[in-house]
Amino acid sequence: MKTDSIVLPASQSDATPLKRVAVVQAACVAITALIAVLILLAWLIKDVRAWYPAGWYLMKFDTALSALLSAAGLALLSTGSSPLRTWAARAAALLLALLALLALYEHASGRLTGFDTLFAADTTSNAPGLMSVQTAIYFVLMALGLSLATVQHPRAGMAVVVLAVLLSLHALIIFSGYCFDAVQLFGQNMSTRTSPHTLACMLLLAFALIGWRMQLGYFPVLTGKGLGSRMSRQVLPLALLLPFVLMLGGTALARVGWLSPAVAVGLTIAVLAIALGALVSLMGRRINALERSLHDLALLDEMTGVLNYRGFEVLGEQAFLEARRSRTTITLLVFIMESVSELDQSASHDAVALCMREMARILKASFEPADIVARTESDEFVVITNDESTGGVIALMRIGEAVEAFNAVDHPCKIRFSVGEATSDPDSSESFHHLIERAGMMQRERRRVERVSGTGEAAGSSR
Repeated sequence: MKTDSIVLPASQSDATPLKRVAVVQAACVAITALIAVLILLAWLIKDVRAWYPAGWYLMKFDTALSALLSAAGLALLSTGSSPLRTWAARAAALLLALLALLALYEHASGRLTGFDTLFAADTTSNAPGLMSVQTAIYFVLMALGLSLATVQHPRAGMAVVVLAVLLSLHALIIFSGYCFDAVQLFGQNMSTRTSPHTLACMLLLAFALIGWRMQLGYFPVLTGKGLGSRMSRQVLPLALLLPFVLMLGGTALARVGWLSPAVAVGLTIAVLAIALGALVSLMGRRINALERSLHDLALLDEMTGVLNYRGFEVLGEQAFLEARRSRTTITLLVFIMESVSELDQSASHDAVALCMREMARILKASFEPADIVARTESDEFVVITNDESTGGVIALMRIGEAVEAFNAVDHPCKIRFSVGEATSDPDSSESFHHLIERAGMMQRERRRVERVSGTGEAAGSSR
């Protein structure tokens, strides 16, 4: 069961993304707290206000206090689990909810309670000290999220995730209002509104909350190292920022008179459609490339670079069925490396690997590129060739010459193998696996005859 009181262990592959998330989350909390403290100092100490930029007072005292309480609650919950931290986070969430709900009540009733100016007077607004409705709603959601985060229950954890997404959406809506001069999205008027520095705190807090949930095992698609996770981390920032950048560019062109508003909107939508189409195309190409890589990893033998048993089954049966449909034949050859068992006992793993890699190279060079070469066992290679006229005889001659040339050089291994073959019959009802069995039986019978006759050497051995 997933709980919020402990950090869930991450796999080794996920450790690096989670460490980065933890660093960024802590930075977001710290920056929010710094902004809130600076604004609180300006409200409490008149002498420091001269050092502040114009418009600092748009972030009201209660708003700054709410941002500080939110940062404190997140810091308490994300630094570890203890009864004291839990109760302190609950207290911060309760005070936060009280401040935000009181502001909403004042907006709804039209009556000021005086609580907003209890700690600091405000002469800059017709509603002194009152935060905007948008700001109050944001901090109500944040208070609810912090409260639920102290409950150790999976449903409570999922509710916090939903609230984190809603907080992000709320902050982006306010940001959109600023981008396109839609006052209704970020305030009631220019003196009672969500200020830019308040909006910055909102975005930081939302990201910090999401980052903390990532560390607890939520949003795994953003923290893992799989294909989906990498694609999400690469595409998500672009997908979030691209519409804003394009709309801001279109609005700027309309303001300077280069384009009419209608033309600016139409052009922006067209460019956005092209950009998203290009993004989808790039994602498709990337996925296809990774799919090909995964396909190769699944079907290729790591040591030799030829097909493994799974690749041989998939492509070999396909070639077998295709030959039957076209009324042609295929020849299947089984090569058993007689020297591998001796090397396993008397030589190093490097010598065995050299022997297997060289045999794979010789087989690939001796047959046609369209023929199938696979390593199906530790000491077994299989080849499927479409050479109907000779059944692979010419290729076997090339293999013998290449093996003799290799064995003539001083290597830590010598290649010796025995071979069996079987040719398919398009009029027969035998299966692909029966063809494999026939080739294996031929190889074993040939090896037995050699031993009985006393030759003592398998095909391809050095004399």
